[in-house]
Amino acid sequence: MRWSVLDTALLAVISFHLIKAPFTKVEESFNIQAIHDILTYSIFDISQYDHLRFPGVVPRTFVGAVIIAMLSRPYLYISSLLQTARPTSIDVQLVVRAVVGLTNGLSFIYLKNALQDMFDKVTKEQKEKNEEKDICIYDSAGSWFLLFLISSFHLMFYSTRTLPNFIMTLPLTNVALSWVLLGRYNAAIFLSAFVAIVFRLEVSALSVGIALSCVIFKKTTLVDAIKFGIFGLGLGSAIGITVDSYFWQEWCLPEVDGFLFNVVAGYASKWGVEPVTAYFTHYLRMMFMPPTVLLLNYFGYKLAPTKLKIVSLASLFHVIILSFQPHKEWRFIIYAVPSILLLGATGAAHLWENMKIKKVTNVLFLTILPLSILTSFLISMGFLYISKLNYPGGEALASFNDMIVENDITNVTVHVSIPPCMTGVTLFGELNYDVYGVNYDKTENSTVLRDMWPTFDFLITHEPTAVQLPFENMTTDHWELIGTTKMFTGFDPKYITDFVFQERANVFSLLKQIIFDKTPAVFLKELTANSIVKNDVFFTYKRIKQDERTN
Repeated sequence: MRWSVLDTALLAVISFHLIKAPFTKVEESFNIQAIHDILTYSIFDISQYDHLRFPGVVPRTFVGAVIIAMLSRPYLYISSLLQTARPTSIDVQLVVRAVVGLTNGLSFIYLKNALQDMFDKVTKEQKEKNEEKDICIYDSAGSWFLLFLISSFHLMFYSTRTLPNFIMTLPLTNVALSWVLLGRYNAAIFLSAFVAIVFRLEVSALSVGIALSCVIFKKTTLVDAIKFGIFGLGLGSAIGITVDSYFWQEWCLPEVDGFLFNVVAGYASKWGVEPVTAYFTHYLRMMFMPPTVLLLNYFGYKLAPTKLKIVSLASLFHVIILSFQPHKEWRFIIYAVPSILLLGATGAAHLWENMKIKKVTNVLFLTILPLSILTSFLISMGFLYISKLNYPGGEALASFNDMIVENDITNVTVHVSIPPCMTGVTLFGELNYDVYGVNYDKTENSTVLRDMWPTFDFLITHEPTAVQLPFENMTTDHWELIGTTKMFTGFDPKYITDFVFQERANVFSLLKQIIFDKTPAVFLKELTANSIVKNDVFFTYKRIKQDERTN
């Protein structure tokens, strides 16, 4: 694998997003809890696994969690040699998520190399045919792909997240797309079908798209496409049934079960329904700001060699098919985004390397490209700042743990309500039980919770006042509020409007204030402090028993 400075920059940016937002949300909870249990109890003792207590409505695959846990073990072994004891395992969570980010990052680099190899081969063939007058140079196509990728928010922020779409699914679909660019068409059909049945069934639309495009462009036969697709489905089904039936203690193939529940039975629609055009009119536009890459796609497709056209048409087919599913989420079409970046990179490379600077419009085109990447990166950093504020459950748990450690409190029970659990609380964030003896209760059943209520010493909940806590008529004890946790709740435009529309203000005076009077760093600090609205959403309580109040 060829390596470049931009490859290192890609992994660095992915790592930066990880460090800035170390906690996880409910959508990521199954995989992060599963990885925790595999690392803690091994695969041979599943009696204490979290999913047996909180199974969810449908089973989900353990295959990705097992792979990430296995890849994480060498790093965790080295870490254990360097650090003998730690209050929590949150650093282990960071290592696990870093491994997820590494698999995604390396797959992007592999895809970039496949793109560049394809163009290098095309250029070489043209030179051998003595077509030098008609040769267009695409030496920077791979670099533009990485630049567009690094400046995007969604792929960078979510590359380390334990969403099922990013644990092995996106890396392997990237490999499948790379194999198309390298001319390994049947292998790409096999791999994409395998990924679909094991990890995410929506990938089947991409797999069918690859197969149809390869047949249409006569890169494989219909018989071979069907044969390798069935082979991938068969092998994937065998692995999925074997692994997941063991962990769930019943016969199952999670992606098929999920399809029957969410699509056939229609339960996914309960989470929201959007029009057929939503992916094109909303989600793709949201993922590409400014829309330079989208605008370059038409140009890039016209210039694309056949292999790249197969990739792009397969991805378009994937988005179109999923558009007929009423419930939509951007992550369902994330496997098509790399193809959009590939076409954008093709268009950018052609303009950058082959456009002659003879007109002012040409200069503008060439100026827009780097400016677009810079703008996209700044927008991405803004999204990152806001996104890291959306994990108050993890912040509340961390603050509670700090209080326990600082005050040397042991052998207590804390109940964590559902909203904090959905916004950052994981098993990795719990204090070492052997040292502190803290029991973290996450009971959801109200009947069971009523019986357990008198045993709780602390609460992390969404109730803003003690009088709103449940079951308070059962005890004469009181609850003392000892901590609050804030979350991003919106924007206040007053600061920026007052700044822009101040008396006698013009563009030059505003720039003077930002650059010289305040400096950009100070201005940004003031802007975020005065424009980003954060409100208390979670509250930590301590039980004050009656005898303690009497004394």
